[in-house]
Amino acid sequence: MSDKRVRIGDISKELGLSSSTVSRALSGKGYVAAEVKARVVEAARRMGYVPDLTARNLRRRSSTQVGLVVSSLLDPFYAQLATGFQSVARRRGYEVVLIIDGADPGEEKAAVESLLAMGVGGIAMTPVSDEALARVEDYGICTLQLDRSVSSRYSLIGGDNRAGGVIATEHLLSNGHRDIAVLVDHDRWTTGFERIAGWRDAFTRAGLTPPEDLCVKLGDTREDIETALRTVVPRLVKQGVTAIFAANSQVAQLLYTALQDQGLSVPDDVSLVAYDDANWTEMVRPAISVITQHVDMLGQTAADQLIGMIEAPKAEAPSVGAPVSRFLVQPTLVERDSVRTLTPDGSA
Repeated sequence: MSDKRVRIGDISKELGLSSSTVSRALSGKGYVAAEVKARVVEAARRMGYVPDLTARNLRRRSSTQVGLVVSSLLDPFYAQLATGFQSVARRRGYEVVLIIDGADPGEEKAAVESLLAMGVGGIAMTPVSDEALARVEDYGICTLQLDRSVSSRYSLIGGDNRAGGVIATEHLLSNGHRDIAVLVDHDRWTTGFERIAGWRDAFTRAGLTPPEDLCVKLGDTREDIETALRTVVPRLVKQGVTAIFAANSQVAQLLYTALQDQGLSVPDDVSLVAYDDANWTEMVRPAISVITQHVDMLGQTAADQLIGMIEAPKAEAPSVGAPVSRFLVQPTLVERDSVRTLTPDGSA
């Protein structure tokens, strides 16, 4: 296959200008007369010129690319996270190389190797193991945990999941509910683990014993969750559960469907608070009360942090063994129509 990439030499030949003049016009570095620059830019556009970032990075011995590794784009959370990350990165002059690893440790390591081979200046990831993070560190470039933490050795930008669990459960408690279940896919990651911890904290703060039999882990995949809900929902209703805290957006969406399929209504039969302000939660009726993580802010903050680490003078850049930064975005409650208020005797 022939290489048909338009190069600076092609533009200079087309216009009868030196390569250095064309390079200055396209990079914006160095003087070029306005009329000449306009001709160069127009020719580059017409000929389909695309800058070779890899070559540019090698010349500068620096990179204007950053890597972002996320688990999925089917989950609106990750899509919104990536959008926020990219908006700041581009504003600061960086291109984002996005790789989806499917939350698989092997795929995550392969993603990191690909990004290192491309010469990116730093990598942010929603990690599933610390092996990939250690590989980035060994390579000598900046790395950042995003959303969840698998090691205290690396910096983190995430949401305060424990606080979110408290807020959700206290909202239900304040509306008279006591039999409150928490449903999560699994608790292997800090996100689910901390939200469950917040559910427990809210009961303890209210002087109540957390009902551990109402803490339900549904499974890893969408199919696992759907299958589990067919038996879990009737069991919870039989146990007298009046409210459910769904600890992530996928669980909340599948739970909402399962409740409808089993002839149960929200909030008349079961009140519901979901984690993450996914679009569907506002579109359904009744609209679902949610804990919002401010996902755009999470992504934007992560990009700022990673680029700050990349651009810090060597004397100020974090070294191996240096204290790491951990910044948690505070979640808030968005109250809608999915929680009914109970009287002290448990009636509406």
